[in-house]
Amino acid sequence: MTIYNFNLAIGWASSGVEYAQAYRENVFKKMMVDNKFVFTELILNGNIFDMADQIGMSINNIMPIHYYFTDLKPSKTVYTIKQLEEENDFDLTTKKLLPDRVTYEDGNTLIRANFDHIHGNVDFVDYVINGYLVRKDHYTYTKTFSEYYVPVNNRAEVYRRAFYNENGQIAYEQLLEDERVTYRIGELILYSEFEFVDYFVKQLPLTHKDILIIDREKHIAPAIFNNKKAAKVGVVIHAEHFSSNQTDKQHIVWNNFYEYQFTNANVVDFFVTATQKQKEVLSQQFNYYKGINPKIYTIPVGSLDKLRGKRHKRTENHLMTASRLADEKHVDWIIQAVIKVRQQIPSIKLDIFGTGGVMSKLQEIITANKADDFIKLKGHKDLQEIYKSYYGYVSASQSEGFGLTLMEAVGSGLSIVGFDVPYGNQTFIDDESNGFLVPFSTDSEKSIVSLTKGIKNLINSDQQDSFKSKSYQKAEYFLAKNIQKLWDELVKEVTHD
Repeated sequence: MTIYNFNLAIGWASSGVEYAQAYRENVFKKMMVDNKFVFTELILNGNIFDMADQIGMSINNIMPIHYYFTDLKPSKTVYTIKQLEEENDFDLTTKKLLPDRVTYEDGNTLIRANFDHIHGNVDFVDYVINGYLVRKDHYTYTKTFSEYYVPVNNRAEVYRRAFYNENGQIAYEQLLEDERVTYRIGELILYSEFEFVDYFVKQLPLTHKDILIIDREKHIAPAIFNNKKAAKVGVVIHAEHFSSNQTDKQHIVWNNFYEYQFTNANVVDFFVTATQKQKEVLSQQFNYYKGINPKIYTIPVGSLDKLRGKRHKRTENHLMTASRLADEKHVDWIIQAVIKVRQQIPSIKLDIFGTGGVMSKLQEIITANKADDFIKLKGHKDLQEIYKSYYGYVSASQSEGFGLTLMEAVGSGLSIVGFDVPYGNQTFIDDESNGFLVPFSTDSEKSIVSLTKGIKNLINSDQQDSFKSKSYQKAEYFLAKNIQKLWDELVKEVTHD
């Protein structure tokens, strides 16, 4: 039996979906179940295997479909500058070693060998002639694929990608023209990304013992439904599954990532929600709007190997938050709230963990408010042993399908302040028991006021020991041994139907 987990992509600043997959892989490993994580989008800004390894996934279980049609092995970035120079006849006069690359230049030709930022080996090599990028070669332990460019309006535009076998011969090609994509695999021609994904699923040796899990949808669900054979199909729901402000008594508007699967629920063997609250809502909606009662399991998307920090010394009034640094996470609201609390509680401090597109914007807010000495951006770190040193955790997300960091926070006994919104906050925060649920408003000033009040209540509370104890009690359910039992039951039920 093999469980195939389907997703779009993975990145250096991965979302909760990828971290959820990492937790799931660990559970399947303990269950001794063969599992693969399929990624359907081509990663261009780094090595997908390094990205997976960074969040704790085994690279041998990573199955990017663009590698599937080659004989390349999973590998971190290990191809060195020495190998590059030995295998290529660089008859160039000027070599320069820079912090992030090596350049070779001769007349109108420039070659840039760019280092990966983890190992310092060759990530990709640019070939520039007469000032125009003409080719880019990507590497892991050997050359994996090349991109070919043509200048269009003084910009380099890719028109062809060649994917290689280990011996350097071309395994297949991708041709691009305007927004059209064509794949040529031997004599086979595939005329779209959908056909490519569809063809990939056709190649899988599926039997009635196998399970296909859809984590994100884009060309994926139709391909799976068309080619699943006797395998079982499941859908894991990672976010709010419908739009409440566009739903009425007659119609429901599903989240785009789930609409196709919900519309074709008759083909889906099971759905998985991360919280019981979401299962109840989804079950009611399926029954009311579609007149069906599909099989829905509640299985948390994360798990705890153990409870941490029960006797660890914590820094009083030192708070933390952790997330992908994106606008929708509203970390700027937390910063503004802590700045306000600081006026009355000078000892308060905040550490912000994570990376993302708004990192520089957040730093500007911190600096503009002269808050650099008590609010710090800490970047991406393994937080497993970090939570336990903090006094409390703050979340400003307005919607969490689960909230892995919330789970990790209670697993280290932290009190939490967050908005009273589905589903994660309402799962992990019992108001005035292990933290505070505060009102959410689309008016940012009102929400900042709510967070400010919640943080003050947390710091001023004389129930810290009780809060910590209640968080640990709540965390017990999420221990890996309990989550493993839930998955074990699911697998046994769906494969024995």
